[in-house]
Amino acid sequence: MNSDILINQPLPLVQKNEKEFILWRAIDFVTDIAGMASGWSVFIVGLFILYEVMMRSLFKAPTIWVTDISTYALVWFCFMTAAYGLKSGSHIEVDVLTHSLLPRAKSIMHLASIALVFLYVVIFAYFGWQMVLESYERHQATPNLLHLPVWIIQLGLGIGATVLVLQTIRVAAKNINTVRGLVSEKFQFVPVAIFLVALIVALFVLTEVSPILGVILLLTVLLFGGVPVFAALGLVGAAGFFFSFGGFDSLSQVAFMGYKSSGDFTLIALPLFILAGFLLATGGIGEELFDLVAKFVGHLPGGMVIASIVACAIFAAISGSSVATIATIGSIALPAMLKYGYDKKLALGSLAAGGTLGILIPPSGPMIIYSSITDESVGALFMGGVVPGVLLTLILVVYCVYAHITSGTASVRIPKASWNERMTALKKGGWGLFAPVLVLGGIYTGIFTATESAAAVLIYAIFVNIVTGRFSWLKLNISMRDGTKSSSMILLIIVGAASMGAIFTQLQMPQLATAFVVDNKMPPWLVIAAIMIILGVLGMMLEVVSVMLITTPILYPLVTGMGFSGLWFGIFMTVNMELALITPPVGMNLFVLRQMSDTNMRTVIVAALPFMVLITLFAILIAVYPPLSTWLPSTMGYK
Repeated sequence: MNSDILINQPLPLVQKNEKEFILWRAIDFVTDIAGMASGWSVFIVGLFILYEVMMRSLFKAPTIWVTDISTYALVWFCFMTAAYGLKSGSHIEVDVLTHSLLPRAKSIMHLASIALVFLYVVIFAYFGWQMVLESYERHQATPNLLHLPVWIIQLGLGIGATVLVLQTIRVAAKNINTVRGLVSEKFQFVPVAIFLVALIVALFVLTEVSPILGVILLLTVLLFGGVPVFAALGLVGAAGFFFSFGGFDSLSQVAFMGYKSSGDFTLIALPLFILAGFLLATGGIGEELFDLVAKFVGHLPGGMVIASIVACAIFAAISGSSVATIATIGSIALPAMLKYGYDKKLALGSLAAGGTLGILIPPSGPMIIYSSITDESVGALFMGGVVPGVLLTLILVVYCVYAHITSGTASVRIPKASWNERMTALKKGGWGLFAPVLVLGGIYTGIFTATESAAAVLIYAIFVNIVTGRFSWLKLNISMRDGTKSSSMILLIIVGAASMGAIFTQLQMPQLATAFVVDNKMPPWLVIAAIMIILGVLGMMLEVVSVMLITTPILYPLVTGMGFSGLWFGIFMTVNMELALITPPVGMNLFVLRQMSDTNMRTVIVAALPFMVLITLFAILIAVYPPLSTWLPSTMGYK
C-alpha cells in the first residue's frame, strides 16, 4: 500500500518547462487555497459545536442551527479538499503488483490509473453541476428551520469536483513528462496491456455473464491495477449504474450518492479528531506521555517495552488513528528501546501491535465509519471499545515482558525514578492524560455526544498548546495541512464507496448472502469464522477504511439478521482491522516502522508475527464472549 509516490517525485528534466507553464501554477495555487481554507473551516465548525454544548449544558438553550450548519460545512470540506489530497499524494492505492515493475512500465501503469481517475472525476463533476443547477431551478430548500437553498450546499461539490478535475489533468501532465524522461525499457507496455484486457474481461462478465461476479472482478482489477482506492470504488459504482441500471442518465446517482454520504453529522468527528491528534502531536504530547510512563515502569523488567505499549494506548485515546499513534510514539520509543539494549525485533513488534490500539481504543476512525454505514450509535461503539482496548493492552504488556525476559537480551536496567521526577513528568504529561478523560468521561456522563467530544478535544488541544507555550501559527498551519490531507483521503473513499454500496444494494448482495447462509443451514460459528477469514484476506491487500466500506454493507445485514448484536459486530470488525494493520504485504503499520527504523521489510514482518497470532486469538475471544464489548455500553442503556 502506498500513497502516490510519482505525483511528488522531483522531475529535473522538465522542471524549467513546468515553471514556465503558468496554468499549472494557477491550478496548484487554487488547490492549495481550497485545501487550507477547508482545513480552517473544520476549526470553525469545532467552535460552533462547542458553543452548542455550552448553550445546551449551561443555559438549557440548545441551538437550532449548529448541527445543520456543521453538516453542510462537512459537504464543502469533503469536496474542496479532494484536489488538495490528490496534489499532496495522500490518496491511497494498492501497489502490491505494480511496485515491482520497471520504472517506465510503472509510470505508464500509473498514467493509465490517472486516466481512470480523470474519467471518474469528470462523471462526478458533470452530474454534480447538473444536480446544483436542478436544485437552483426548482428553488429547493433544506427541510429544517433554516430553509437554506440546497444549491448553496451542493455548490461545494460542484466547485470541489471541478478543481479535482483540473488537478487530475495537472497530475497527468506531470506523469507524462515523467514517462518521457525515463529511459526506454523492453516490454514496457505489457503490464498496461494486461490491465486493459482484464478491465475488458471484467466489463464483459458484468454485462453478459453475472452482474455480481462482474462487479467483484472489476473492483479487483481496478484496485490491483493501482487505481487510487477512492476512484476504484467510485468507478465500480459508475459501471454498475451504467451497464445494469439505466445507462448514461443513471450516472447521476454517482454524484447524488456522493453528496448524500458526505452530509452525515457523525462523520464530522473524523476531521476533528484527526486535527486534534496532529495538534497534540506537534505540541510534544507523545514524548511527554512516553516519558511519564517510563518514569513509573521503566525500571521494571521489560519496562521500556511496557512504556511503549501503554504510551500507545494513551495516545490512541487521543488520536483515533493507528498510523498517527505509531508515528508519534514510535519515533520516541524505538530509539529509547534500542539505546537500552532491547531486542530489536521485540521493539519493532511491540510498536507494530501497540499502534493498532489507535483504532480500538476510542476515539476510533473505523468505528465512526462503521456508525455512519450502519446507524449504530458511535457513542456506544466508543464505549464498547474501552474494555477490549484495555484488555488487549494488558495482553500485549504481559507477552512483551515474557518475551523480553526469555529472550536473554542483555538490556540496561534503568534506575528507578524518584517521586520528584515522577511528579515532574506527571505535570508535563498530565495534559495528555486528561484528553482521554475528556472524551470518554464526557460521552459516558452524557455531557456531549461522540461528535461533540471531537470538537471538545480539538479546542482542548489548542488550549494545551497555548498554556504550555508551544502554540505557534506555523505549528497550527502544519497541523491544518496534515489533518486536511488525512481527512480528505478518508472522506473521498467514503464518497466513492457510497455509489458502490448502492450497487451492492441494487444487486441484493446482502440478501443473497443471508439466503446462502440460511439455505445451507450454516451454524453461526462457521459464519463468524468465514467472516474472519474474509476480513483477514482483504486486510492483507487493502487498508482499513476500504475493507470496512466494501464489506460492512454486506456483512452487517447478514450478521444482524442472524440475531447478533450490531454493536458487538462493530467491535469485532475493528479488532480484525487491527490485524490488517500488521499483516503483510500492505499492513500500514509495517510500512511506518520500516521507514522509521531504516530496516528491511522482512525484519519488520518477522517481528510482527507473534503479535499477529495474539490479535487473532483476541479476535476469537471477542467472538466467543461478546459481553467484553457490550457490557460497558449496556450500563448506558445501549444494547
